[in-house]
Amino acid sequence: MQPINVPLLNCPFEAKISPFVSEIDQHTSAWLQEFNLLQSDEAYDRFRKYKFAWMTARTYPDADLDFLCTANDLNTWLFVLDDLLDHVTPETAGYREQGYLQQVITDFVNVLRYDRFVGRDINPVLAALSDFWNKMRQLSTVSWQCQFTLSLKATFEAAVWEAENAKQRRHPSVFQYMQMRPFFSGANLGTDMLEVAAQTYLPIFVLQNEQFQKLVDLARRAVCWANDLFSLSKELAHGDDHNLVVVIEHEQQISLEEAIAETAAIHNREIALFNELRTQLPSFGPHIDCAIQRHLDALGTMVRGFMDWSIYDTARYEFNYTAR
Repeated sequence: MQPINVPLLNCPFEAKISPFVSEIDQHTSAWLQEFNLLQSDEAYDRFRKYKFAWMTARTYPDADLDFLCTANDLNTWLFVLDDLLDHVTPETAGYREQGYLQQVITDFVNVLRYDRFVGRDINPVLAALSDFWNKMRQLSTVSWQCQFTLSLKATFEAAVWEAENAKQRRHPSVFQYMQMRPFFSGANLGTDMLEVAAQTYLPIFVLQNEQFQKLVDLARRAVCWANDLFSLSKELAHGDDHNLVVVIEHEQQISLEEAIAETAAIHNREIALFNELRTQLPSFGPHIDCAIQRHLDALGTMVRGFMDWSIYDTARYEFNYTAR
């Protein structure tokens, strides 16, 4: 892989990790085996080195063990699908066909919308999603479940957009990419899960408040831009152009190093904007205001947790980081 030097990223949020990380890791290792989601011993060894449990434990550090195990199942499931779509071989080229992906979306949404049980002998990927959803329904509210179903649909519709771009060798504009990235990355699912993790079930008039939605979007985007820097070497090796660094490099006709610097600058500006805007939210009353601030603190910890996992824990990415 091409060595990538990532500049210092601003992330002034509290770093925390759940004490349950080992239990989460053991649970999801067994869960992957139970649903036969990987095809070889080598793949299982590789996924163990990715240390997804540490990512989940850092991004939702105050959640209980049941939630953390369930959330880590989802995170791992999403990364399994991401690898299937990213590492296309002649045998798996069909995974990026629009018709196939549209059917996948329908199948996934039907599992969630109709609480459909799928057996492992029918479809391991759908069975794993069915198992995740059965657990999440016991941990969440009906209104949250409706929103999460829409979010999952949006994630995979964005994946269709990404796959069509790759198939047509079409370069998205920086604006298009920045709009779509939080969805095909699954960052929207991560922030949805945070509501259950932190137990901050906010009223719908807060969730639909334009300023609050902007803060959630900024947190999602910060995770995405950091990930694009950390995963750049991996994606260059696989010829994946859906990375903010590559999109900026192509559109602005600048060097890779300049595009890396611009991506880091975008990340840092949006982190600063997050901290500025959170002080400007309208008041919804003392009780709700307290819950909102707790939720925003949890968003910041989530952003920091993903960054720390990428820097200190996982073997999924290769880069040099300029730390203080």
